Amino acid sequence: MLVTGSRHSAVDRAKWLWSAEQNLNLDPEVWLNHLVAGRYGLVVLAGLYYGILHFLVTPVVLIWLRTHRPGGYAALRNALVGSTMAALVAYWLLPLAPPRLSVSAIIDTSRVHDILFAASPSGPAALANQYAAMPSLHVAWAVWVALAVIFAFPGSRTRHLAWAYPLSTTLVVMATGNHFLADAVAGALFTWAAWAIASGLDTSEVRLVRPVRTARPALEHL
Repeated sequence: MLVTGSRHSAVDRAKWLWSAEQNLNLDPEVWLNHLVAGRYGLVVLAGLYYGILHFLVTPVVLIWLRTHRPGGYAALRNALVGSTMAALVAYWLLPLAPPRLSVSAIIDTSRVHDILFAASPSGPAALANQYAAMPSLHVAWAVWVALAVIFAFPGSRTRHLAWAYPLSTTLVVMATGNHFLADAVAGALFTWAAWAIASGLDTSEVRLVRPVRTARPALEHL
């Protein structure tokens, strides 16, 4: 309700961004969208992913960190809050329409197939800001989850597989017509910036890698 500007200005910004992506040949949105739109199973899967995981995975990871990894909880929590607040300010100052509302070739897959009541005038979509596309908070939170997992399991050789979550989230937000590639990149940058600031201010020496153990002096064994 506090968002400034109009639908016209939000769409104009989106069209400018779309044109810029096309000029740079960084415009996979239409191809991904049509790939999913032509397969009902993928439409349902992508719609459920977009509408559920974003609101489920992040709080679960946050609560788990608080109970199992309290040492790094404060910095990671502050990074999540910081990136989210920065995104809300961006939505307020510079509303930008998603591809499904600004690019004629993009199909709103969730609305067409009424995934999670997306087509209902009184459904969950009616409560959301339709012009809050830049940055993608879905991607921002997904990147945060990956950072949290890497912190939580510093000794695991498979911890970097956590990056599959923000990668798949990026594909889903574009395939469903909810975000441009630039929105996803901006979301990731917002989280990285928030993490850099939060970890820099944290006094508990939060690290995303296991500290190297120093060898004990030989005299201890004499």
